Amino acid sequence: MKTGLVYKPGEERPPVKIAIYIVFLKILAKVLSFGGLALIVTSFFGLIFVYIPLGAAEAKYAFSKTQLATLMRNVQKQDWQRKESDQRQMANIGAKKPEAELPDWAVPDKNYSIYIPKIFAVSKVIPKVSVSEPKLYLAALKQGVAEADGLSHPGIVGTTFLFAHSVGSRVDFARYNAVFYLLDKLTFGDNVEVMYQGKLYKYEVVEREILAATDVKYLVPQQLSEKLVLQTCYPPGTTWKRLVVVAKRR
Repeated sequence: MKTGLVYKPGEERPPVKIAIYIVFLKILAKVLSFGGLALIVTSFFGLIFVYIPLGAAEAKYAFSKTQLATLMRNVQKQDWQRKESDQRQMANIGAKKPEAELPDWAVPDKNYSIYIPKIFAVSKVIPKVSVSEPKLYLAALKQGVAEADGLSHPGIVGTTFLFAHSVGSRVDFARYNAVFYLLDKLTFGDNVEVMYQGKLYKYEVVEREILAATDVKYLVPQQLSEKLVLQTCYPPGTTWKRLVVVAKRR
């Protein structure tokens, strides 16, 4: 039907061109259909973008358990130790000072870096980062792991508080480093190593705890023992709670 009459009691109106409205509705239906499809595709790729770091970390951890990964690590370890040994020999020619323990991992920054053997996490550490100023700690997390300002440092009695992947929204997950994504895999007795000001410090995990996002008890200074605290968001890929891993010097 191309045209028609619309009647009202006691009133007569001119013919209505129904065909025009049918064409308009068809066009509108196609636009809405393509719009819905575009939203679905955008959401799909958005989720992939957000969770790529987590997926990559899990895949890397799974690969690390293979024999090929072990062989590759041994080769890298030997190469690193050889280069470090050569450098130290050159630097210590004529000196009688005993050499400090040589790390068996490629240190990103000898001034401050962390290595967690079990999850093969390596990162430089940004020191003295304010935990109360988002702009400052988010900028630091783009570079590596952050050290909370106002507490202690490796080798000194007190709490050294290191945190990563502590962001405000899911969109930010892909923008910040994923060093601590697998922190939940650590258990009692696992090792953590920190290079601080050219010296290697070794720690052993003694405690792990899941806290509310607002719980800051580990940010309170203490002078009873040397303690290393690692914190990240939990569960991985959310900001609901905080996972804290506590380690003490070996």
